[in-house]
Amino acid sequence: FGKHPCGVPVWSSVRPLVPLFALVATLACSIEYAPRAKTQRRTPQDADRVEPRFDAPDEAARYFNSTRGIGTDFDLNAHYARARERITRMRAMSLGDGTPTRRIATRSAGSLLHGSWQFLGPGNIGGRTRALLIDPTDPLTLYAGAVSGGVWKTSNGGSSWASVGDWLPNLAVSSLAFDPADHRVLYAGTGEGYFREDVRGTALPIQGNGIFVSRDSGTTWQPLPSTAGEDFYWVNDLIVSPQDSSRLYAATRTGVWRSIDGGANWKRVLATTVKGGCLDLALRPGTGGDAMFAACGTFDQATVFRTMNGERDAPWVSVLSESGMGRTSLAVAPSQPSVVYALAASNVPGPNGDYEQGLFAIFRSDAGGDPGSWVAQVRNDSPSYLNTLLLTNLATAVNASCSGPAHGNFTNMGWHSNAIAVDPLDANRVWVAGVDLFRSDDGGRNWGVASYWWPQSDTPSFLHADQHSITFDPRYDGVANQRLLVTNDGGVYETSNSRAGIGTSLPDACTPLRSALIFRSLNHGFGATQFYHGAVAPDGQRYFGGAQDNGTVMGVDGSGVDAWSGLYGGDGGFVAIDPVDGTMFVEYQNANLARLRPSESRRLTPPSADAFLFISPFVLDPNQRQRLWLGGGRRLWRTEDQGTRGWLASSVLFPSQVSAVAVAPGMPDRVLAGLSDGVIARNDSATTTSASSIWLSSMPRAGFVSSITFEPSNPTIAYATYAKFGGSHVWRTLDAGVTWTVLDGSGAGTLPDLPVHSMAIDSANLYLGTDLGIFVSSDRGEHWQAESSFPRAITEALVLARGPRGRALYAFTHGRGAWRVDLTPETTRRRSAGR
Repeated sequence: FGKHPCGVPVWSSVRPLVPLFALVATLACSIEYAPRAKTQRRTPQDADRVEPRFDAPDEAARYFNSTRGIGTDFDLNAHYARARERITRMRAMSLGDGTPTRRIATRSAGSLLHGSWQFLGPGNIGGRTRALLIDPTDPLTLYAGAVSGGVWKTSNGGSSWASVGDWLPNLAVSSLAFDPADHRVLYAGTGEGYFREDVRGTALPIQGNGIFVSRDSGTTWQPLPSTAGEDFYWVNDLIVSPQDSSRLYAATRTGVWRSIDGGANWKRVLATTVKGGCLDLALRPGTGGDAMFAACGTFDQATVFRTMNGERDAPWVSVLSESGMGRTSLAVAPSQPSVVYALAASNVPGPNGDYEQGLFAIFRSDAGGDPGSWVAQVRNDSPSYLNTLLLTNLATAVNASCSGPAHGNFTNMGWHSNAIAVDPLDANRVWVAGVDLFRSDDGGRNWGVASYWWPQSDTPSFLHADQHSITFDPRYDGVANQRLLVTNDGGVYETSNSRAGIGTSLPDACTPLRSALIFRSLNHGFGATQFYHGAVAPDGQRYFGGAQDNGTVMGVDGSGVDAWSGLYGGDGGFVAIDPVDGTMFVEYQNANLARLRPSESRRLTPPSADAFLFISPFVLDPNQRQRLWLGGGRRLWRTEDQGTRGWLASSVLFPSQVSAVAVAPGMPDRVLAGLSDGVIARNDSATTTSASSIWLSSMPRAGFVSSITFEPSNPTIAYATYAKFGGSHVWRTLDAGVTWTVLDGSGAGTLPDLPVHSMAIDSANLYLGTDLGIFVSSDRGEHWQAESSFPRAITEALVLARGPRGRALYAFTHGRGAWRVDLTPETTRRRSAGR
């Protein structure tokens, strides 16, 4: 899913739609599409036109921080810590039976039981996963670190997974490490520090909260208190010394830190002020000490440092640094530790201006990394064009004939997807993880394509895009055992024939069958998908949502959590469904909408110069299903025929971008629009507005208005939620938006200062989705209770809809997938059945 510049879906549940081919991406986005047989060969240029454009992880991070008001000096952990402390003093309850409780989730067979909540999936479409461990005593036991989904464990080689980190105070797990002397001891580092600072309007990194340790194979976790400070907000890599289990090393945004007492205390042994800090560590075995390398710098100048005796405060010496060198990953050849490789992204445009954040060079040292011993095996000016694409989206960088470059269509991901590994038995067989996987069999001088993100997912060489780690089976022998595992934005995958042949010529970029490698998804119950929004079909049998780098995906009751299918690509956003005929409305980033029906797909994006929000809100009018309202820019747009004949601009420019839209039940002319600066605009004749119509407004508080929701049976009462820290987060109007009052509760029932993203309303309760799970009020906001059996995950969307046994609440989270809880107590259901 999700790497395409234009917008037609693959409706995977029935697979009736495939595009006609086009020659140029900009033209392809405007043509009509027709069915195609599934067996027809698919080239990168086809993929370029099948689904929306490449995902945008930096834009996603910027959006995440901007909605919450997070700047460069913002201490997210301090706010979360205060919120968690506040939660401990609130009354707790568990939905499903309505029973107040202070019980936290219980354990059974190593898994967390979340009260009455049912995990819906997707279990087969994982979210961004940056770290993987294989138990050296049991290769079927794996641990994975999901960026906003915590730590996951499988004991059967990926046939099923269980979350073992739902109650960590931070779920942004980016690094994992074993104690080499005791595989039951694991360390998890939090924070995703690869993003650039807030310069030129770009993204801030995703803040973590230090290092956590488990001494019982992931069953329980404890924080290392010494890592609670800002020096450990972004733990990019972890190593435990094979010489001494009490000696730990951490690469963080402020340098390399060492502990000699199992993490009780730390000392910075390599300081840095470059953007990104230190991002990768590599240990060179066989020296009798902790001979280590560290790569520091990403959007600033990168440098590789080495110490020969890290355990003794030996100096860290610069051994590799070239002007323009960006984020760099390191690998030592296990079979020949004197051989060290470095994969460097480029901070400069390079040849033809194409390579910024693409490949800078692959370096190799045959002298243990000594200064002056590093030789560039390949650079971005290589005469072999394929060799230059290791950190580039291959599908868009090759022209329509698959014979040369497509200049200007480079999407480079070296800051985001950048890893290198060496075959355990062959120092000349090297792997690189960029958007796709590449392999060299001659020491890095020439490269071939090993995986392809853009064919059908049942193609043997298919692998989800954006690779983040490469791990070999500890029992790898290169013959009977060639097992290699990778993690990416789609979860965890493996191949059992990693030494098989691959395509090494440029035309091979268009032919997935040129690679004989067979990849297998290990996503079975791996529920780390990062949703932004969700919707439920009227029958409660289908549910779908938009997710980061996994497009819009759908699950179906009866098919199971591992049978979700893809509807649309890119970074999925808001969704809606026609309650009468089931037409689906979806989008990818920046308000690129589409209408999906079994017999057609149509793009709906309005012809606007608006700068839309990364995730733009839209709603289907509950009174008139042909009318769709779209926000995201500084105008409101509407279509009266589900986009068939176009859009109408419904207002003059608002002072900021429209971040939430709601239409009153029973009154289609009454529309409320929340803005990204906190203003809430209103109009009681919205369906007849023009570009010159005036919208009245009020401003309950400053901040990002994340949702507006009307009382289902009263068009004068509505609720607004705010995502920005530092103020009240729930407001109510009793006069259709003229005035607003705070509903954050009182006393022990006061909400913590947390971003609130969504609200659902029924006759009994108000339900809130927040950065730390779900809160419930049974007195219309006078007091709030914390839902104690639901994961403390970012909950982006709550939907009240039909469930298998009656009324149900659906939750779509950013990192823990989709969930459902029945709201009819079991005793009531039994009484009804008895009657």
